[in-house]
Amino acid sequence: MPDFSIHDPLGDGISSVRLLDWMGSSMDIVCDARQSFDLESPDFGPKEQKLLNYLVAHRHTSPFRGVVFKWQVKAPLFVARQWWKHVIGGTYANDQLGWNEKSFRYCAADQEEFYFPNEFRKQSASNKQASDGVLDAGSAKLARLKYAEALQAVHEAYSTLLAVGVSKEQARGILPVCHYTSFVWTCSLQALLHFLSLRQPADAQWEIRAYADRMAELAEPIVAEAFEAFKAHGHSF
Repeated sequence: MPDFSIHDPLGDGISSVRLLDWMGSSMDIVCDARQSFDLESPDFGPKEQKLLNYLVAHRHTSPFRGVVFKWQVKAPLFVARQWWKHVIGGTYANDQLGWNEKSFRYCAADQEEFYFPNEFRKQSASNKQASDGVLDAGSAKLARLKYAEALQAVHEAYSTLLAVGVSKEQARGILPVCHYTSFVWTCSLQALLHFLSLRQPADAQWEIRAYADRMAELAEPIVAEAFEAFKAHGHSF
């Protein structure tokens, strides 16, 4: 049975990802592909797996759009924005079936829901967008102090703005990107596999990789044969 429980990818007691619902199976992918010949498969066997492998290897993606997953996610804003950039930035944008996010124009931000890293990573010397290793103990201690001070300042300022009557749509302007937001993402299997191909590799940011890894664990039992083909071709789709 699919796992519909809530998982905590970042391990901080705030982050979460949950599979809300899904539609379709690996057999549906095969039958959709064979629709071109007005055929369908009564049972899944070696020929069907071979077809899945062929579809992935040759990037025949449309049969994978008939399988759909619906996710509920709670993530820091910087993760959500990276996620959204992925959704709209590539040629797969039309395969994203839905994105609905909590609005801090309508809802007051929960002042206890900030992402505070367990460790602070060093800036990579060779990759401007990546981290590499962790800070030494002294630098990490100072980083934790300054990070906490900044969050406390935001907490006090945001609370004051709301208390004096400033609208939520303006007060939200000072919220940092480590503040948590939540959204529901409805996506095709094609879109999910493309997301995983970009966000599971070691060079992806750790935080979004943690979400991708957990989503792969939740989706794979539902379409195990499709994931087998995906893995056989280098997790690339």
